[in-house]
Amino acid sequence: MIVIALISIVLAISVPMWQNYTAKTNLKTAAREVMADLSNAKQQAVEENLDVYRLTFNVAGNNYALSRTDTGVILWTKSLASFGNGILIDSVSFGGSVVSLHKRGTVSNGHLILRNGLGSTATITVTVTGRTYVQFN
Repeated sequence: MIVIALISIVLAISVPMWQNYTAKTNLKTAAREVMADLSNAKQQAVEENLDVYRLTFNVAGNNYALSRTDTGVILWTKSLASFGNGILIDSVSFGGSVVSLHKRGTVSNGHLILRNGLGSTATITVTVTGRTYVQFN
């Protein structure tokens, strides 16, 4: 009976800690995936020597998409819900919600803020030279 009581106490303490850990890990994973997608899209524009790619962030739909401006084709769309429950696009400021990717490797600068259910944020900043970095709060 004492063993069951001890197991119950340990579980009562560890379950909330585990939930917080997974929520923070999901936020970090989502932020790093967005950064990787920005980098890959920038590289694609450089390789093809085209100024036609753009990454559009949809705050209401909680997703983002890579498209071509010359054909209007959406190459792919990714939802942040795939990184776990509660990961949301909080705000986008790239002179709107679109990141333009240029053939010289430059991009429209700005930042994107992701938020999880705990209120933790990941601010992804993109400089005009295409360098991306993330700050977690």
